[in-house]
Amino acid sequence: MRVFCSAFGHETNSFSPVPTNRASYAQTVLIRPGDSRMEGPMYLMGVDTIIAKAQESGCELSLSTIAFAQPGAATVRSDYEQLRDEILEDLSSTGPHDMVFLLLHGAMMAEGYDDCEGDLLDRARTIVGPDVAIGVLLDLHCNITDLMLEGADIIVACREYPHIDFDERACELFDQIHATTRKEIVPTSAQYRIPMLAMFHTPREPMRSLVDRARAFEGTTGEGTNEVVQVTLAHGFPWSDFPDAGASVLVTTNDDPQGAASLARTLGHEFFALRDQGTEPMRSIDDTLDEAERILAAAGPGATVVVSDGSDNAGGGAASDSTFLLQACLDRGFEEVVIGLLWDPIVVQLAAAAGVGATLDLRIGGKTGPASGNPVDASVKVLNLTNGKKHQYFTPKQWVPLGDTALLEIEGVQLVVNTIRQQPMHPSAFLEAGCDPWSKRLVIVKSSQHFYGNFAPDAEAVLYCDAPGSLSTDVFARPYRRITRPIWPLDEVDLDQG
Repeated sequence: MRVFCSAFGHETNSFSPVPTNRASYAQTVLIRPGDSRMEGPMYLMGVDTIIAKAQESGCELSLSTIAFAQPGAATVRSDYEQLRDEILEDLSSTGPHDMVFLLLHGAMMAEGYDDCEGDLLDRARTIVGPDVAIGVLLDLHCNITDLMLEGADIIVACREYPHIDFDERACELFDQIHATTRKEIVPTSAQYRIPMLAMFHTPREPMRSLVDRARAFEGTTGEGTNEVVQVTLAHGFPWSDFPDAGASVLVTTNDDPQGAASLARTLGHEFFALRDQGTEPMRSIDDTLDEAERILAAAGPGATVVVSDGSDNAGGGAASDSTFLLQACLDRGFEEVVIGLLWDPIVVQLAAAAGVGATLDLRIGGKTGPASGNPVDASVKVLNLTNGKKHQYFTPKQWVPLGDTALLEIEGVQLVVNTIRQQPMHPSAFLEAGCDPWSKRLVIVKSSQHFYGNFAPDAEAVLYCDAPGSLSTDVFARPYRRITRPIWPLDEVDLDQG
């Protein structure tokens, strides 16, 4: 069989101050057929699994563009259209194909395009015709649209947050599309939309049990229901300002649309019922630091508390240059603290020019807009510098280049500042910059949840701080103009009346 595979993704934050263009993709991962560069394999998001499965199955593979950019504002229209058309041209010129795999995000927007995934799938379907099976892998924080459902035979999203299961889901998707092509299943899908804007952590209850319950349906049959092929709990992306933003449950069965609709509705109601319980308690800056002090005093020497500064998470479109927690630590006279990753290429450049051991006056952070706070003016010591050859890891085989880094110290507070905007997902983000985070009493990570699996096991406690910022959990502060109302928590919602 002939297999086509491409990956094109961006998590678009409608309120982000950071523009996205082709250079944004090139800085993260942008690979065209024949390129030798495979930098940033974390963002391959299952591509290597599809390649391996195709080879194991004896298929002939055509690999097209692989492009992912760090979350930010909508992609520049001409750059989106150019990348899209490169994929479509490859799809047309290398065909005909028996199976098509598109590894996307599910919350991508470009100037003039609310639904980039739907647009790409619609055009791809026109090229390959109605009989070629198309499989789509999405991020958990996807907004699934009708156009996406019309263009794909099977859509699956990863289950976990942190997103540690892309390879597993890619493997399942390949097998399901392969079975579709061999006429072993007839995929029929139903989506149950949930008007809800929220973020849910899957390692903890009650979400853990719901994810496991949904997964348990896969491969089973019930009274009057054919085989359930797959279940996706799509969490939605709450910073998408367009009519289809929100959560949903998508169920695919083997030729049983009524069974798919019934199960999707049941799980949708269960998902909505957990809307107030899906995340850890969020604290203000003062409450977070008070709680950290209490925990550390009780724990004694050697303990480390990790604090999530999720409101400034580059992985959701924030600039990652806010100073709210930095200023609070300085005001309290905290020491044995490290904060990262703070995106400030100008500071890195100045620190590099001065050299390790230098002390200089710098204006740090607060550069991209009000959501980043005021810059901090301080006398700074340069402790360490790297030249762009270091990486941080998400899993042992998934890594991301850090760019140039500078380890700085201000009155006992250390900062890891870098030139490639990203969230810290692993202690290696600090270690590679020259700081052992476990030598500190307080580690502040500009990440919402992807840090959790690699930091929590060695932390005395993990606290979630709701500081001001582009990703603040205050949904009422976001200037929504285009979402469909009513939607929770902006409105009271009765699913039975929807």
